[in-house]
Amino acid sequence: MANILVVDDDPDLRPLMKLTLMKLGHTPALAARGEEGLAAARTGQYHVVILDVMMPDMDGYEVTRRLRADPSTQDLPILILTARSQSADYEAAMEAGADDHLAKPFNADELNAKIIKVLKGRPERHSTSPATSTARVLAVLGLRGGVGVTTLAVTLAGTLLREGKRVCLIDLSPAGGPIALHLRLRPATTWADLPNALDKNTVGQYLTSHDSGLKVLAAPPLPTRKPLTGDQFQSALTALGQAFDEIVVDTAPLLDDATSLAVTAAKQTLLVFTPEVGALQTTRSTVRALISLGVTDVKVGLMLNHISAESGLPMAAVEKALGRLPDVVVPFDRAQTAALTQGVPLVFAQPATPLVAAISHLTLNA
Repeated sequence: MANILVVDDDPDLRPLMKLTLMKLGHTPALAARGEEGLAAARTGQYHVVILDVMMPDMDGYEVTRRLRADPSTQDLPILILTARSQSADYEAAMEAGADDHLAKPFNADELNAKIIKVLKGRPERHSTSPATSTARVLAVLGLRGGVGVTTLAVTLAGTLLREGKRVCLIDLSPAGGPIALHLRLRPATTWADLPNALDKNTVGQYLTSHDSGLKVLAAPPLPTRKPLTGDQFQSALTALGQAFDEIVVDTAPLLDDATSLAVTAAKQTLLVFTPEVGALQTTRSTVRALISLGVTDVKVGLMLNHISAESGLPMAAVEKALGRLPDVVVPFDRAQTAALTQGVPLVFAQPATPLVAAISHLTLNA
């Protein structure tokens, strides 16, 4: 199993952690202070560091930042222990550079699950190969406006977050920031501020945090003539892929460089349409365009989204027009209108509603 360094000033917790880790099959070592932990971590003997937040000489967040700044320890998986379990505490741990956090009190199974998770989320130490993206990318696309792409992208990202995943939501819109409006965010930075080169240690400063713990790479709040370049987006996507489990991309309503890159990089592109003639025609054309980009049929999921109480075209007509049935049918949800007005997405305010349930079914079967 893993060699694990525990850094905690609590004299009662340290021996308990040692015993628990040994029973789980790990090899633990103990440090009582931040500086002692830093020195031990730099020896290169450990696969994971478990850090308490509150310590007298240096808190766990500062220890994390120093470990991330040191080339010899920058890839070392870090698990933060905290007595609090609010979303702000999780965000503080992530912003410092930790891989995950665990609230006290916890049991042995919870601890072991977190250890396994952070081990899987980091490349092996001392590897000379370049870091690669480990996140799953899901692109939500609709080349016809008004079909509910942003609503479904936000709901999908929120559903994955509720499943315990580390999730980043990207808004590629060049015509104002719809995701920021949906989430009532005031981003200090957007993709317009991205440099040409990023890495996992610098990409976080361009993200905006939602109260739920969701991280957002926002679009500029006003329409822009300067698009996000393919090189900028590729650099951001690679860096984000090393920091998150899931990346959901709310694509632009056109196949610009960034959107084309998103759909080719995605494990699945979810093509959103409504049950009316114009939307079906656009969807057929979009499928052909995706195929021309090298996106295979099996990577395109069709999402029929009912955005009004009107039934629209019957399912038989949809199947005839597209040559297949939709993979997901999202029902009209009256609660969505109020959610948009209040700026609180249904996935966080009313997760049992029909719209959220349809997306939850999608993620469970992905």
